Amino acid sequence: MRIALVDDDELVLESLSVLLTEDEDVHVVGCASNGSEALELLGNLDVDVVLLDVQMPVMDGIEAAQRIKAQFPRIKILMLTTFADYRTVHRALEAGASGFLLKSDPTEKQVMTIKAVHQGLPVISEQALKSFSDPLVFNDLSRSEQQVLEQLSDGLSNKEIAARLCLSEGTVRNVISVMLDKLALRDRTQLAIAYWQRKSTGR
Repeated sequence: MRIALVDDDELVLESLSVLLTEDEDVHVVGCASNGSEALELLGNLDVDVVLLDVQMPVMDGIEAAQRIKAQFPRIKILMLTTFADYRTVHRALEAGASGFLLKSDPTEKQVMTIKAVHQGLPVISEQALKSFSDPLVFNDLSRSEQQVLEQLSDGLSNKEIAARLCLSEGTVRNVISVMLDKLALRDRTQLAIAYWQRKSTGR
């Protein structure tokens, strides 16, 4: 798995490069210090996942995520920051990010998250979840929809959900599509966030 690191702090870049490459499946192929440099870098390298800091000079992580998603739609984007608030998390996800990590998260968890995002699964730090203060109401979901949502929020793929609930993959896709319409959400990442945010508030 080839990843690129984008952060304006050289110490962060160096430490992440060293720590992440301790995992034999992770290969750091390039680093950049802002969004503009990241776009140039990604145009010259074969990258699977980019770890993108939110606050940077020249071009911040949110704008960079939008441009990366437009120019390199295959590349998965994982936002990396020292703090998380509702507005930042929401803007990052709207920009096309597939996940959100805090720099304070343990390296082992960061590697697991990178691998999950690479596989197309939505991931967000538990700390980032706490920034969501207005949970959605799930009363309109049927029992089967709630079951699919629970499995999705545990990071399972459509194929895994189908096997666990004895459904076809097509049915799982349709259920997820219906839930997105009911809850006015964009994708499965936002579904997972909304679910865990509700669980964390106990509502």
